[in-house]
Amino acid sequence: MSLSTEDNELLCRIEGQAPMGIALRENFWIPALLSDSLVAGGKPLPSRLFGENFVAFRATDGRVGFFDELCPHRGASLLLARNEDNSLRCIYHGWKYDVSGKTVEVPTEPRNPEAFCRTVPLKHYPVHEAAGIVFVWLGRSAPQPFPDFEFTTLPPDHTYATKQLLRCNWLQNVEAGMDSAHVSVLHQAWAGGGPNLIPSFIGDDQAPIYEFENFPGGFRYAALRNVRAGGKYVRINNFVMPWFCLIAPSKFPDGDRLVLLTTPIDDYHTFYWNLKYNPFKPLSPSIHNPADDPDNFPPPTMGGRENAWGQDRAAMARGHFSGFGHLNTEDFAVCESQGKMADRSKEYLNSGDLAVVRVRQLLLDLVGRQRSGAVDSAHPHGEIRYNQIRALADILTDKNEWRSLVA
Repeated sequence: MSLSTEDNELLCRIEGQAPMGIALRENFWIPALLSDSLVAGGKPLPSRLFGENFVAFRATDGRVGFFDELCPHRGASLLLARNEDNSLRCIYHGWKYDVSGKTVEVPTEPRNPEAFCRTVPLKHYPVHEAAGIVFVWLGRSAPQPFPDFEFTTLPPDHTYATKQLLRCNWLQNVEAGMDSAHVSVLHQAWAGGGPNLIPSFIGDDQAPIYEFENFPGGFRYAALRNVRAGGKYVRINNFVMPWFCLIAPSKFPDGDRLVLLTTPIDDYHTFYWNLKYNPFKPLSPSIHNPADDPDNFPPPTMGGRENAWGQDRAAMARGHFSGFGHLNTEDFAVCESQGKMADRSKEYLNSGDLAVVRVRQLLLDLVGRQRSGAVDSAHPHGEIRYNQIRALADILTDKNEWRSLVA
């Protein structure tokens, strides 16, 4: 379904009092930073989410604090603060805030400073660490239970997270994650390139047939492709509101899994998260090789429209399909090429876009329910068995087998 201009704006805008921004903040834990980026007792780090600026730090005892960036006293940035005694101390006047958000010292207040501390309106936010990611709850209501996907409870050597800044709206990244049709076209240069990439036979059929099963808060779907050697290659991906894209492993049954997440920074900037995990065994050490900088992981720097995002036309002339030297850079380039905020009213869709259409429908339903105020929560958290959701892949003789496929 191509969207009206009004619905496109409704889905994309997340800053301030935009309805979608409110729906996301009030219903979901937000992936904010890589856990390893926060050093105990180290410098505070910035985090920009939904058009607002925050500060995160790891206290000396290992806990994570997450505050509004500006000191509530005179508005100095707490990025400059001292990280001491499990607290941030503003360097302007020495006001001190512990990791739980309590004001513990106001050295410039001469009369009953303890009582004055209790009145300071510091805004702090609950956090939860899982799979190498710091998640934050930005909603005004009490946090929902954290979603217990299987990757959130695995040992550290079974997961590996990286992220990348994209200069486009958040929805473009979510849609790319649920678009199985593009894999055999855009990423064809990587087919057969190793156990963590794409099977060589993915290009046998570039027009997959989709079949769907809905579940509370999302859906799973089979992308079915004919294989020249016989049978059907099936990739079973899952979408869980609002941005969890669980992608089928290339090696089955025990290959590494992939989860794609999205963080809305503001209306025109996004963090793309790439989380690899394996429920059966530690990840291969080679999985770390492309990520010299986990906060900016696809080498080399891709640039932008001015240099066609680093596309190498000479490589294309030599036979490389896309001209990009990293699989993820292909995704980033096409997402940014759609513009800062894609105009979906001008699209002309086909059957390969059915999963993307379902994502849009779910998000429109979410924001509609939130705006109506008919329920306390617009997302059915308690009805979802997060830890049973898993992406799968296999070659089948009967396409209907996918519905009972397990690993």
